[in-house]
Amino acid sequence: MSVRLAASLALSVSVTALSLPAHAQEATPPATRANTAIIGYEAVFFDQFAPVTALDMISRLPGFSLNDGDTQSRGLADAFGNLLINGARPSDKSIGLGTILSRIPADQVLSIQLIREPVPEYEMRGHGQLANVILRESSGMASSFDARINYFNGQRLGSRVQGSVTRSFGDLELTGALTVNWRGPRVLREDRDFNADGSPIQEAYDSEQRTFRSLMPSFSVVTPLGANTRLRVNTSGEVWDWNRRQRTEVYVPTRDTSPLSRFEVLDTRNEGWFFSTTATLNHDFSDALSSQTVLLVSRDGQDNQPETFTTFDPVSITDQVVVDFANEGEETALRQNLTWTVNDRHSLEFGAEAAFNANENELALSELSGGVLVPIDLPVASTRVEERRSELSVRHVWGVTERLSLESGLRYETSEISQSGDAEQETSFSFLKPEISLTWRPTDQRRWRFALERNVDQLSFGKFASSVDLTSEQINVGNPDYRPQTDWTLEAQLEQRFGEDASATVTVGRVWVQDLDDFIVVSDGNGNVFDAPGNIGNGTLDRVTLEWTTPLDRLGLRNATLDGFLEWYNSNVTDPVTGLDRAWSGIREWETRLDFRQTFPESQVAWGWDYFWLSDGAVYRAREFRELTFPKGDFDIYVETTRWFGLTTRLGADFIFDSPEEMRRTFYTGSRADGVISRVRETEAKQGVTAYLQVRGAF
Repeated sequence: MSVRLAASLALSVSVTALSLPAHAQEATPPATRANTAIIGYEAVFFDQFAPVTALDMISRLPGFSLNDGDTQSRGLADAFGNLLINGARPSDKSIGLGTILSRIPADQVLSIQLIREPVPEYEMRGHGQLANVILRESSGMASSFDARINYFNGQRLGSRVQGSVTRSFGDLELTGALTVNWRGPRVLREDRDFNADGSPIQEAYDSEQRTFRSLMPSFSVVTPLGANTRLRVNTSGEVWDWNRRQRTEVYVPTRDTSPLSRFEVLDTRNEGWFFSTTATLNHDFSDALSSQTVLLVSRDGQDNQPETFTTFDPVSITDQVVVDFANEGEETALRQNLTWTVNDRHSLEFGAEAAFNANENELALSELSGGVLVPIDLPVASTRVEERRSELSVRHVWGVTERLSLESGLRYETSEISQSGDAEQETSFSFLKPEISLTWRPTDQRRWRFALERNVDQLSFGKFASSVDLTSEQINVGNPDYRPQTDWTLEAQLEQRFGEDASATVTVGRVWVQDLDDFIVVSDGNGNVFDAPGNIGNGTLDRVTLEWTTPLDRLGLRNATLDGFLEWYNSNVTDPVTGLDRAWSGIREWETRLDFRQTFPESQVAWGWDYFWLSDGAVYRAREFRELTFPKGDFDIYVETTRWFGLTTRLGADFIFDSPEEMRRTFYTGSRADGVISRVRETEAKQGVTAYLQVRGAF
């Protein structure tokens, strides 16, 4: 364990030990049903945090972390997050929970319930806890806005403006929203290449200016269709473009010993669009029997204008590589659920779903030869992938006793995948996906949860087609034999609450993975060897997670809280290249997040900071080994006030430490298993400190 991480853990444990017992003795939670599965927090509890929207309140709900739902999941069954609004799930694949909450003014929230275990009226759907936001009866109009101006490295300004309006006409409710985003950060990068013996080959110094612009409208309508039927339609869209110009100076072997050797310019322009609509129809046949029908239609596309990588020596063009790329995707899904509340202890849900997904890629690579751009053949450069999927499911919630609950489910999924174009193939899959969770509250303040489930990852259709990354000089070949990764996950969780405003949760889990998603080695038949996304066999992942919410009054910091997250991973898989045991690609052993906030109600001022850090990681490829480090972590700080015009005005700065992202790439002659190093590249990239001014309001 690193010194920094050990100090962070020691601080969190010390603070928890000092502050929690005091609250356990002094707190008498108002409006709290501590002897049930549900704890209620009146809106007044959140006044100390000066919330503007319901999202601010949810972010300060003790012992709760918002899960926006898995919008990349297979179909609709797993797209639900861990939030309810007036007892109903508002989330779907078109509009996320955070977006929905940011549109609700805080003064419209009557209370928030923390649902700690499955009960017949509230299915957890795999989540450990749910939050239920209870709204006041609304009429007329409500609106919110959030405007932020960023100052980036390189003296560039950027902005993000969000606004929404909700209008009620009796039982009909309409919401319109628009987000406009513009970002222009500059990334400074240094690359140093070495021979196997450590002698320098070259040094490169990059200045990469990025520009991102997007326009995101959305619209929602909620209306009754008769006495027992209600329709909700969420529609969202986005159009965006992303530009990058990277200018590189290259010195051979070093800048200190040699003049400029060559000059490189990378120009990228990427345009894209997205559209999604979800219609949800709820009908109550009786108090005990109800149905829900959900239809999703989404489309997206992007077009990479000719991306050019040009080399000058140092003035005239000596080489050029051009990449053309276009992609279009679609998803259509229909799900039908029938829920039967048998009695106050049992409920059953039956579901059926059908879906069609498709993705089409076009990729062309050319290189300058004799003054003419000559096409370079790539495997699986032009292809279309289609998936037809169906699922049947049943779920049961059983309140065994007042302190013991059981939720179980079983899903059966079939999938047919066909690929055309440069690769022609058809494949069929079928999966049985059971799940079970047991929640036990031996005391009002303590909760145990045990869960076992089988998961099937969403297929990433982009992995069936080839891709080119000119920045990293990397080609990934599409893999027609790519399969979805599956796993069995076993988890145990202990939550200890201390009064109404403090909690600590420890989760221990193990994952047994089949067909682990990583990189494999493929050949084009002409002696060329490439990396490709693929399945490398079975592996395991162990995880221990600590989360806490801690008031700091005992330390003399009034109206202050420290929220924390600390996670440890240990992963294992047999390397298909070397045959040796190793960690999974991209997995970091340690991750920590700290979030501090202190409010001064009399002055209408608050300040806070947050910190994020990852330990070292690695990526394993056929002829390359990457080591990733984030040495200082990310530290952000802000101060805000609510004293002007009823608005929340915040002045802050992100990436205070200006911590570089460091990467060491070891390239091999032939297979990585042979261990013959051809060269080593060390990269250090910085984005610089970002200062911002933000004004938010809701009314």
